[in-house]
Amino acid sequence: MTPALCVTNLCVDYGTKRVLDNASLEAASGRITAIIGPNGAGKSTLIKAVMGLVPISSGDIQLLGHKADRRSRKQVAYMPQRTAVDWDFPASALDVVAMGLYADIGWGRPVRRRHLTEALTYLEKVGLADLAKRPIGQLSGGQQQRVFLARALAQKADLYLMDEPFAGVDAATEASILDILKGMKATGRTVICVHHDLQTVTDYFDDAIAFNIRTIASGPVKEVMTPEHLQRAYGGRLLMVAS
Repeated sequence: MTPALCVTNLCVDYGTKRVLDNASLEAASGRITAIIGPNGAGKSTLIKAVMGLVPISSGDIQLLGHKADRRSRKQVAYMPQRTAVDWDFPASALDVVAMGLYADIGWGRPVRRRHLTEALTYLEKVGLADLAKRPIGQLSGGQQQRVFLARALAQKADLYLMDEPFAGVDAATEASILDILKGMKATGRTVICVHHDLQTVTDYFDDAIAFNIRTIASGPVKEVMTPEHLQRAYGGRLLMVAS
């Protein structure tokens, strides 16, 4: 099958600092893939580069078999890190989810009742329908994370790129998010997550990409989660690895 994501010799520079150096990787379609690596490894930058949110210096990105551009990115939903979001923005949970419908609504056009009704169904999927009118800034961290997951679901994409969707949530929310991701996979969607908890990689994901500025190893989780690969990715920062 055509990979959902194919990155070849990707380089990204922040000023004089190279943060991605000839990174190459593939993520299989219809699978849930973790991108793992230490802080500062460029994992979030990789996702942002794929989405066109940061400029690339060189390299090639293919999304669902097509060159990454405005058209192909319409089939991709992006869920940023919770810490990267302005939670003081004056919007309700329902308003935020409705933002995921803008491809259907059209930029600059009014959000109609039918759009809000559809947005509410996605809040129901993540168990937050009763908080639809709550200002987003008044929700807990786990609730905010689920709202942004609902917004991603509303985009009805084929490929989902998520930057640490499990970060800062309690065990119940983590289990709920995992169930949703597995449901997405069951309908043929591809999910790629930046993930920080090595202890849960084997249980949560089909495939993994060990990454530190460039790809260290990729493939089925059990083939990537070896002491050798993890030592190369994390170096002296590797304290404990899931068995």
